[in-house]
Amino acid sequence: MPIYEFKCSECSHVFEELVPLNTTGEAQKCPKCGHVGARRLVSAFAAHGLENGHIAVGQKFTGKSKKSESESSSESTSKSA
Repeated sequence: MPIYEFKCSECSHVFEELVPLNTTGEAQKCPKCGHVGARRLVSAFAAHGLENGHIAVGQKFTGKSKKSESESSSESTSKSA
């Protein structure tokens, strides 16, 4: 189940809820004022962790491949020797 961000239609409080996929928010209860009815907001997607040996989504891309990193490290060790 995803975590969606909602905005209360009564008091404009923004809150997050772990709800079933594609929930609109009409049945969501505001934790601040208790009003039932909210609007789901568009928010950034995030995924964390390392799964099956793959780099996690959202990790900063450095633009270097593993091959170029290993070549540059072997060149630096041969120059220092």
